Amino acid sequence: MSMTSALPAIHSEAGLSRYLREIHRFPLLDAPEEATYARRLRDFGDREAAYRLVTSHLRLAAKIALRYRRYGLPIEDLISEANVGLMMAVKRFDPEKGFRLATYATWWIKASVQEFVLRSWSMVKLGTTAAQKKLFFNLRKLKRRLGAPEEAELSQEQVKQIAEHLQVKDAEVVEMNGRIRGDMTLNVRLSEEEGEEWQDRLADPSPDPESLLLHSSDRERQKAALSEALASLSSRERTIIEARCMAEEPRTLDDLAATFGISRERIRQIEQRALQRLKSMICASLSDLNAAQVNAL
Repeated sequence: MSMTSALPAIHSEAGLSRYLREIHRFPLLDAPEEATYARRLRDFGDREAAYRLVTSHLRLAAKIALRYRRYGLPIEDLISEANVGLMMAVKRFDPEKGFRLATYATWWIKASVQEFVLRSWSMVKLGTTAAQKKLFFNLRKLKRRLGAPEEAELSQEQVKQIAEHLQVKDAEVVEMNGRIRGDMTLNVRLSEEEGEEWQDRLADPSPDPESLLLHSSDRERQKAALSEALASLSSRERTIIEARCMAEEPRTLDDLAATFGISRERIRQIEQRALQRLKSMICASLSDLNAAQVNAL
């Protein structure tokens, strides 16, 4: 759905009030109207129906986007991402599931905005696992609950409490707290008396040339061992392994069962047997590498 150009636009913080007034002019839909438009979109690809569904929920998208203003990102970008999430929700909404579009769209809008915040908020790439996202978006609130100042370091006891509450490691709490406290300029002096700056005490975490060479050599050996092991499989085994484990979009057991004219259980057995053979051959070929490196293949 390329309807973005037809929606009200916000170009800056100064235009927020005007944008909110504009989107409040779009009528809300009752449950029967919403279901009718959703079926028209699903069954006929009706663009007018899609437009009605989206515009009736723009104020929901804006409300969610405004909750993320504290991260210092342009409000126009937050609202734009929220609207993208809303359009994705409208595209996938099934009126027969028994719930309203607002309930379904809220998840998509939050996900879209949070992904944008994680991509944009820091120059340092943040982790994107579910636990790390939860930590990123809840750490400030938990610090306030524990009475820790916004820009302060956390005590060991506070770190432990937050880690237990969010089910993450203590080290992840410390690292994330350092990131959300803001990017410190590297030219700040350590003291008025000393001419030394923060950047003078930073250690270079990059591996040395010898380590890089050894790592590159190991990766080449791993690739060669995998290729050799794959070549030892039968044509059917190799096709199944490549389709199930190496394709960008893995094929299902049922799909492969139809291709080879056998049961899905038989496909599963062939896959498991072939994987065991691959692992044994690679381990034997790379016996001088540790198990973690082999399992990473």
